[in-house]
Formats: sequence, structure tokens, C-alpha cells
Amino acid sequence: MMTERTLELSGPLVCGDGRTLTALTLRTPRVKHLKEAQRVSDVAAEQELALLARLVGVVPEDLDELPLRDYAVLQERFRLAVTPGGGPVGGGGAAGAVVPVPALGDRSVVA
Repeated sequence: MMTERTLELSGPLVCGDGRTLTALTLRTPRVKHLKEAQRVSDVAAEQELALLARLVGVVPEDLDELPLRDYAVLQERFRLAVTPGGGPVGGGGAAGAVVPVPALGDRSVVA
């Protein structure tokens, strides 16, 4: 079972409380963390930011200063932490069968 995952940052993150971080450690997400984040806002992006901030021990305003590249890695580490087996959804990494979708003007497809 995953207890924590460490993400080395591409550069130092200076937090509002004066700490300078070069890495973030993602703690095991729990239901209580999700409930706390949901109380912050009705906006999904703000909930995510609050949840991830809580799990790495900073405030959402600190994560606002994180480079998007580092934030994307943090999101991926979180996704892996909450996915059964710790891997890609579906277990094999494949998204499933590719289904062709006709272009808007294509009349050859009968609905």
C-alpha cells in the first residue's frame, strides 16, 4: 500500500510561510481529505488544488506558484495513488477500443 510519493521539483518553491521546498511528498489520500477539499469550494479546480495542497503539506496559494509541469506530475502521482493497483485505469494502460466517429458532414453513417 502506498504511504507517500516524493516529487522532486524543477525549481525551488518558496511558500508563504517562508519555507523553500525542492520536493513535495504526497501523503496517502483519505476520504477525509476529499471531504475537506469539497467544503472549500463548489469549483472542481479549486477543490483539486485544496486537496493536493493538503496532501503535500502546503496551502493552495503555495501551489499557485508551482510551475505547470510540476503540477501535472503531482496530478499524475495523485491519480496513481487513487487508482486500484497504483497503475493506469484498466490495469493495462490501454484506454480501450478505438471507435471511429464520423465527421459532421458525413452522411454515409446511418444512426
